[in-house]
Amino acid sequence: MGSGTQALSAAVRLAISRSSLKGAEPEVILPAYGCPDLVAAVVAQDAKPVLVDLLPDCPFVDTEKLSLAFSGATVAVIGVGFLGMPEQLSKLADVCRQRGVWLIEDSAQCFPPDCAREPIADCVVLSFGRGKPVNLMGGGALLVRETHNPASTDVLRDLPEEQLNVDWKWKARRRLLNFLLGRFCYGLLLRIPFLGLGTTLYKPLTSLHRMRLPSGLLEAGISEARVRPAMACKYAQKLEFLRQRGWSLFIDSKAPGANGEGQIILRYGLLAPNRKTRDRVIEALNRNGIGANAFYGQALPDIEGVSGLLHGSARNFPNAASFAERLVTLPSHEDVTDQDVGVIVTTFIEISGYHGY
Repeated sequence: MGSGTQALSAAVRLAISRSSLKGAEPEVILPAYGCPDLVAAVVAQDAKPVLVDLLPDCPFVDTEKLSLAFSGATVAVIGVGFLGMPEQLSKLADVCRQRGVWLIEDSAQCFPPDCAREPIADCVVLSFGRGKPVNLMGGGALLVRETHNPASTDVLRDLPEEQLNVDWKWKARRRLLNFLLGRFCYGLLLRIPFLGLGTTLYKPLTSLHRMRLPSGLLEAGISEARVRPAMACKYAQKLEFLRQRGWSLFIDSKAPGANGEGQIILRYGLLAPNRKTRDRVIEALNRNGIGANAFYGQALPDIEGVSGLLHGSARNFPNAASFAERLVTLPSHEDVTDQDVGVIVTTFIEISGYHGY
């Protein structure tokens, strides 16, 4: 597909086509914290996004609240992996099967998808955009359960198809992007307010198309992703002391991919005791040359351009709002050195007031 968002929208289209709704507006359930592209993918299919709160201090959906969010118009639930951590799909699948609705695994931030281990969901969405585990500078994929294939082909076969050309322009954009995202340039760009670097905005999805990739490109991207360093275990061990200071390390040494096997961690995330501490840490880390950020920064209802498409405000989803205002994410790419980790630990010690060493 042309992007991960397009792949997700195509998945929603399939779920609607498999439902027995007649005339009613279809509803799709998604977490109250996440990328606004989730909303764009649903709205593009003339469906209604329905939000569900998270578990406390965790990026996973609260299954008890999920059960209360269903209606007669619900056609799908989107289980979203976060920073390389797949959702608890088996728990979501139990709820979905009881009600006969589709479960979509959004694995845009996870590779391989959890369904590569066990095919729990009805379909899986992958993203190959910039900053994703498999970076092809754009594009995405929709994987559909084999038993759904004949009907799925009928729904999607008429989508227009485009060819991705890996020419000198593509290679030049890739080199330029890597240069701009380097430590020095990225630090400078963050200091230019009008660029809005890192700002999360809602962008409507206006079209769907299939993408034909050059032979070998996807395999090369996967091979490159597999050599990413296993930073989660190192971060979890070095920052364990923060638990005593009110921090939550929801990606610990037992998380998928933390030991360097299997899952790729996109960034390392942890939750500050409060927003003020979070903001101080991010400011200090960036001042010290570490590319820390708050990721989306807000729960979905508070993101610019999204509120008019949803019912309720962030106050209706207290766990998602708390998660958004306390989240800190740290880089986990191949250029992070032991010296960088030392700077990160020292910065956290200074901000948290911990002197246990």
